[in-house]
Amino acid sequence: MIFNTYGEQKNSVNGITLVSAGHIFAKKGREILRPNGRDDWLLFFVAKEEETFYFENVKICKAGGFVLFAPGEPQHHIYKGDKTAEFYYVHFKCDALPDNINLKTRKVYNLSFGSQVCDTFEYIIDEMQKRAPHYEKLCTYRLLGLLSELERAVAEKSEKKPQSFNRIAKAVQYMNRYYNEDTSLEDFAKMCNMSKYHFLRTFLQITGKSPIEYRNDIRLSHAAEMLTEERLSVEEVGATVGYSSASYFSSAFKKKFSVSPKQYQKNIH
Repeated sequence: MIFNTYGEQKNSVNGITLVSAGHIFAKKGREILRPNGRDDWLLFFVAKEEETFYFENVKICKAGGFVLFAPGEPQHHIYKGDKTAEFYYVHFKCDALPDNINLKTRKVYNLSFGSQVCDTFEYIIDEMQKRAPHYEKLCTYRLLGLLSELERAVAEKSEKKPQSFNRIAKAVQYMNRYYNEDTSLEDFAKMCNMSKYHFLRTFLQITGKSPIEYRNDIRLSHAAEMLTEERLSVEEVGATVGYSSASYFSSAFKKKFSVSPKQYQKNIH
């Protein structure tokens, strides 16, 4: 399912002409294959789930990230997930990006943008559909603002990366050592000298997972070892690695290993 608007703007603004914009609801297997690209620029934003891009190497663009394509550049990307994904895009024409926009094309930028970017795309889509007086200016300025915001986020991520890595490393080391403790997100954030929101965002950027998901993976890996090496019941293993609920432990284990802990233990022994 695609909500979009076509119809190239009649008037360009600062040498930029918007061609189309849209909001895509994608099911598994949706593929874009344009070996010769298009004759316009494409800004592609992943709002929910993730998209697989085929450049020289396969790259995954996660929710909150984006890819920019220049005219004539090959485009090949597929959605492989099972849930419904959401993407936004804008096609626009210009000889070159403005001098103050320094973003590489055919490069996955994995950030953590959310509703504010989606709101900007929705604004552009709505304006292009209504085509009220001076909509070209409003759409173009919103697009330039969006590109500037994305460029700033890329720059900030690059500048803060070493310090962020060191801070997040503290939490990761603690999780690996004390994985069975119910340490709260607030405690992890304080440990890294970050606000809760900044910690969540940075942890996701660096590891690709939320803190809870990351710790659960550690717990479940240890649980699998215990089920293999020790004569403990499933309930005892779950409690040992930090799960207070046996049913939640079984559900999480099956999601990761595609088999219940009881069946896993049975298969081993």
